[in-house]
Amino acid sequence: MTEESIHRFRLYIVDSSPAGKRAITNFQRITGTLYQYPVELEIIDILEKPAMAEADHIIAVPALIRLEPFPIIKIIGDLSNVAGLRAFLGI
Repeated sequence: MTEESIHRFRLYIVDSSPAGKRAITNFQRITGTLYQYPVELEIIDILEKPAMAEADHIIAVPALIRLEPFPIIKIIGDLSNVAGLRAFLGI
């Protein structure tokens, strides 16, 4: 696979909140079983890096951003809505 085929995501969470943990687990479960592209996930704690959250216009967490491929899109929540997450991922 080429470098262009890697899909990059950024997940904003707060510390080790239950919703943040669920979002990580749900994302990994869906991308590990149904997603056809290699995935790179960057997890950002907004308490540690508030400037990044501000730069990405994050107003609620957990928040998942698809960075690549373009266009950049966002989804908010713990990613437990499987249908919504699948639509976000295009699967």
